[in-house]
Amino acid sequence: MYRNEGKSYGVNLRHLFVNFNFPQTFFELFALVFYIPLFNSNATSVWSTADNACRFFPILSRMLFMNSILRRVAALFCLGLPLAPSSSVSQQDTVSLEQAIQLARKNHGSIRIAELSVQQSESRTRELQSSRLPTFLFHSHYLYTPEGGYDEVVTNGGEYASQLTARVNVFDGPRNSLIDQSAVLEEQARTLLQKSESDIAFSVRSIYYECQRAAEEIRIRRETVNRLEDYQQLLEQLRLGGHASDSDVLKAQVELNNARIELDQASGELEKSIVSLKTITALPFDRAIFISSQTEPVPDTTASFASLPPDNNIDLQMLSQEKRSSEFDIQAARAERLPLVTLSGDVGALGVKPKDFHENLGYSALVSVEIPLFDWGGIGKRVEQKELSQSQIETQLQVRRREVESEWKITALDLQRNGRNLLQYKENIVEAEKNYLTAKSRLAGGAGSNLDVLDSQRLLNDVKLNYNTTLFQVEMDRATLLHLKGE
Repeated sequence: MYRNEGKSYGVNLRHLFVNFNFPQTFFELFALVFYIPLFNSNATSVWSTADNACRFFPILSRMLFMNSILRRVAALFCLGLPLAPSSSVSQQDTVSLEQAIQLARKNHGSIRIAELSVQQSESRTRELQSSRLPTFLFHSHYLYTPEGGYDEVVTNGGEYASQLTARVNVFDGPRNSLIDQSAVLEEQARTLLQKSESDIAFSVRSIYYECQRAAEEIRIRRETVNRLEDYQQLLEQLRLGGHASDSDVLKAQVELNNARIELDQASGELEKSIVSLKTITALPFDRAIFISSQTEPVPDTTASFASLPPDNNIDLQMLSQEKRSSEFDIQAARAERLPLVTLSGDVGALGVKPKDFHENLGYSALVSVEIPLFDWGGIGKRVEQKELSQSQIETQLQVRRREVESEWKITALDLQRNGRNLLQYKENIVEAEKNYLTAKSRLAGGAGSNLDVLDSQRLLNDVKLNYNTTLFQVEMDRATLLHLKGE
């Protein structure tokens, strides 16, 4: 028996057992067990879960003739649900910047492509090195010529052979240059992998900092909305007291509506940035994630970038390796003028009649030398082409080195300037907050105007947004310098 506000509630056992329908009740209990996840996932709250259960399974309503609260509690007890939020809600994780970079490097397709290029270059090196070893072949043939046909002087009455042959190039100038070049190409493939990892890290940093900037902008604009809502309430009170006009209230309402629109736009920008972050890290799109809040850069760390030269720039490393590779191309082209010395041999049976197999066993050895004498200047033209290609690479290296040095200096200067501006904006925020409170107090005291308050509010909002944008620029400058360093 439960008593509330003078009314009594209880269970009518006689009504329960008289109206008991065993097949229907059994079906409801069976469905109740298997459809608990349905209620748990679709309900917006624990109470709505209980209401759904009572609605779809009348057994719970027939058993309990009590008020709605007790019926809900009983339904939750029967469902076995705790009085807490459901655990089936999608998990929400906070992803740090380092975790995002690790996920991207692990899952992004460009990293896999670069890794396959490394494996391909390693395989090519092993292939060229194996060309220094002899090649073994098994050779067999049988030639039959009937009498009265071909001249036996030519055909020798037929021929058969069963031989094991071996061949090796004792001296091959172009091959040796290509083998030496393969080591450089393998190193270049590893550098390309490092470049892909650096590019991915820079992209992740850019997207992550954009997410932080958008999230902070949402916080700032939400503060603005709350500030304008409070101010709107103040104006309503002042209007009732005759200290504010309807025009003042309407102007503040327009300002509030604009602030809400800008808040919604900022929320959309954050959603798009989160989708970009999930794309580059290969996280599921239906997984809810959070990002870490922004932190102000350490001044010492910011200033230290100005004195670090970009010695580890990956683009310069790759161009230097390409230049070394072009030198081996020139050597290989020049080596075409050198002789090719080949040693070959065989062992087995060679004769006319297979029945004389045991008498035809033997071996042979052959040394051959090939020397190019005249090719109408083909080799010289190939050498010239390789030398011109090397000159192009040298020019590209010089141009790129100049560009990297220029980009480094410009970014370092921007970083220092944005760092100084960041401190100035921080001081401006304090002054803008004082200005807003002063304008608001003057209006409440009858000495100020609505326009002064709205102007001071806009100034405070703009200063905070400028601080947020400058902080984003500082982080992007640091990310650019790290990218130039190959990190």
